[in-house]
This record gives sequence, structure tokens and C-alpha cells, in this order.
Amino acid sequence: IPEEKDEIVEMQEWHNKHINDSSLISLTLLPAEACNFACPYCFQYRKRNKLMKTEVYDAVLRLVERMALENYKQGNKTFLKILWFGGEPLLGTNAILNFHKRVKELCEKFPINISGSIVTNGYFLDSNIFKQLVHAGINDFQVTLDGEKSTHDKLRVLKNGGPTFQRIYNNLKSIHNISQELKFNLAIRVNFLRSTLQSVQNLARRFVKYFGNDHRFIMYFRPVYNFETTRNDIHSLSEDILSYKDGIRQQLSLALEMFKELKSLRPEANLLSPYGKMLELLPMPTPCWCESERRYSYIIGADGLLFPCDTYVGSKEHSIGYLASSGETIYNQNFSQWKKSLFYNRDNPCLSCKLLPICMGGCRRTRMSSPNKTACFLTEDDIVFSMHEYAKLLN
Repeated sequence: IPEEKDEIVEMQEWHNKHINDSSLISLTLLPAEACNFACPYCFQYRKRNKLMKTEVYDAVLRLVERMALENYKQGNKTFLKILWFGGEPLLGTNAILNFHKRVKELCEKFPINISGSIVTNGYFLDSNIFKQLVHAGINDFQVTLDGEKSTHDKLRVLKNGGPTFQRIYNNLKSIHNISQELKFNLAIRVNFLRSTLQSVQNLARRFVKYFGNDHRFIMYFRPVYNFETTRNDIHSLSEDILSYKDGIRQQLSLALEMFKELKSLRPEANLLSPYGKMLELLPMPTPCWCESERRYSYIIGADGLLFPCDTYVGSKEHSIGYLASSGETIYNQNFSQWKKSLFYNRDNPCLSCKLLPICMGGCRRTRMSSPNKTACFLTEDDIVFSMHEYAKLLN
């Protein structure tokens, strides 16, 4: 690398170009700030028991139309990413289907490319609703399991304490049996605690056996994190939550084991970094850690409140403004700290770190609350470990 080359400037330009790209609109919509589950570790515990009203959907459509018009005037196509989140979004299934119908009508006026995704607990996701969602334009799904029935049904329970594993798993099997002509991606996220690792490994083996040949399904693993909530029931799990370092190392080990089991069943490219997950087998350069860092990324609550991070959904005190009925975004005093560039302060320790290109400062929420303003989820040791283990599997 030439001595006069300023790599920080190059990364800053790459980062700024991505986060300020007005042709890419990212919407995270909460059709329901309510849930049929009562999971003890859920960071969206501040549920306000609201369903998104018609006037909020109308305002979102005006926001999209206004931005699509501006892009059209500049000769640019609009790329619209819609993520349905919660609470449990399928409490508002009919509203979701109607919104996608109305968005498609906008495509008759402007060149808009739409991609849809949903994060759901899977309880209501039977094959009939699933096919309706796919035909509406939602092609990426995420469902969470916390290991096998024995552990899952202690952690991911209905509000009345009832079990959920078997119904969710039956839904997944029904979806798996849908014709291969129906194209979609379904990620099974598996959360783990120190005490549930054996159950998680058993579930992974079951996944390989039943879903291994279906490239539409993937499984990935994440440790349960304590986001320092004020709820009491998280304390019952505190001794069972791994440290960041131990959690990431265990996550990598589980991912490597999954790769080992699936490599003979699927092409290599299908396994390395599903859905662009940051902390997978081989980290790749990324222009920003999180979608919410982008200027034209909006997390919109059921009543139109705007949130800076999906872990703050439902927390009015952390909102950064609201969406007006006109489709205009009205920001408050919290907004500036969340949209401030990583590069604004050249003394930031992240800018002298060799791992900067693959994390771009990491999680902004963690960075803002950290005494040294860093969020180091990944270390050089983790990467070396991952590369060595991956190389062994290829031989």
C-alpha cells in the first residue's frame, strides 16, 4: 500500500456513500407492539399493546411516494426494503398483506424494486399464511427456536405460560413440504444460554436431518444478551448468560459444526454468511454495522414514533421523533447522537483498529454506552480461530 494512501479517508467515503444513498429506503415497521409470547429475555418488553392504525400506514406510503418521486426526478430507481418486526407482527397479518398491495400500486407510478422480510415467533406462521405472505412479496423469514422442546418451552412461552415449540416446529415442517417452486429464504435463529448448549446441538442435528437438503432453510446461532433491561425476570437467567467473548466463541463453534454437517449437502456459498450476518464463519468488509445507521432507514412504531434501534422499540423516552401524517419525519433532540458519523472524531480508537473494515465501529448502542466508545464484538483471535477451523473443514 503506497505510503501516501489514506485508507481511513477511503473507508469514510465508502461508508458515507452507503449510509447517504437516497435510492435505498429501509423500513422496519411494527404492525403490532404487542405479542402472544412472554419470553423472559426479550428486549422489546416495553410493549405498548398497540396495533398500527390505518393513518400510520397511510403516512408510511406518503413517505415512500415522496422519496420515490425525488429519485425518479433524478433518474434513479428506488430500492425499498420492508422488514416487519414486533412484538409479533403476525398479529397484524391482514394489515401487512394490504400494505404490500398498496405498495405494489406505487410501482405503477415509479420504478421501485421491493424486497420484503419478516421476523416472527412462528406461532401463527402456518403454511396458508406463509404462502399468502410470499405471494404478497415477502420472501425472507426469520423464526426463533431456543433449542429443542425441553429448553425452548421454558424460555419462549405463551402469555399464559403454555408451550410453543411443537406448533412452531410443525409449521416449519409444513412450510418445508411446500413445492420447491415457491422461492423464499427462511432462517431459523437459535438462541443459546450456557445451560442450553446440548439442546441446541441436538436441534442442529435434527435440522440437518430434516431440512438439510432444502436450500431455502438455514439455521444460525446467537447467544442471549442482557441489554441491561429493568425487568425482573431477566435476573433469573443472569448466571446462565455467557460473556460477549464466550458467547461469540461458542457461536463460531456452532456455526463451524453446522458447516461441517451441511457441506456435503449444499454448495459452499450457501453456508458462509447467510443473509450477510456479520459474526459468521468468515467476516467480510461492510460499509456499516447496522441498517439503522443509514440516513434513509426508518424504524416506525405502531403509532408513528420513530426509534433509533430495534432494541429500543416501544421506549418512548428513546424515540428520535415521529412520522407526521404528511409522510414527513419530525425529529427530536435524541436524533443527532444516533446519526453522528463514526468518522467525525479522528481520535476515535476504532479508526486505528485493523478490524475497522469488517465492523465499522460495531453496534452503535453499545458504542454509545461504552466508557471508551467502542463495541468490540469480534477480536483478531476469533477471526484466526474461525479461519483455521474453516480451512480444516475444506480439506
